[in-house]
Amino acid sequence: MNKPDMYELVWRERRIMSVWLAFHLLCVTFLLIGLFFVYQYMTMPDHVIVLARDSSVYLGNSASVESGRVIKDIALRAAYALLSRRYDVGNERMLEFVFTKRGRGQAKGYLNDTQEMFETRFVYQEIESSKVDFSLVNGQYHALVKGVLVRSGVYFGHSYVNRRDFALMMRLERSGNDIELPFKVAGMRYWEEEQE
Repeated sequence: MNKPDMYELVWRERRIMSVWLAFHLLCVTFLLIGLFFVYQYMTMPDHVIVLARDSSVYLGNSASVESGRVIKDIALRAAYALLSRRYDVGNERMLEFVFTKRGRGQAKGYLNDTQEMFETRFVYQEIESSKVDFSLVNGQYHALVKGVLVRSGVYFGHSYVNRRDFALMMRLERSGNDIELPFKVAGMRYWEEEQE
């Protein structure tokens, strides 16, 4: 058996050191990635399961009452309560849950104006996409929901599907009751137009 010469000894030591160096670099990389995910997890808002008074269950985020997340959630709930509808089903409970008495009157006015068209054409309407913006003006929150509606039905015996751009502007008022939503829609304006 040959005795290793000086070069083999140095090469063997370097190989061992290189393996240990690569192992340590790999460990440091995993540690940094782990710290990044710990930071992401710690800064992520808490998720809570909410059982609302209208018996709906949804996953919410814990946040202060006047946060943007809460305002956007209420604006989207109002948009879905008003615009996602069918010709044969009313959505009175949801409207009552999200709108104040005055806001509910405006919402019912819009629903009554379009009810005949929905019934005669057997219309189903859903929100396909939406975006929410909000602002605080003179101490009151205002929300604007823009998006696309998909409306399908039967017209003169032929089924049809069309898309409509919509904008729903809402004025939100603080709810006076702790067991309801923190804000309700007190006033609204609605626009829509058919896409070309």
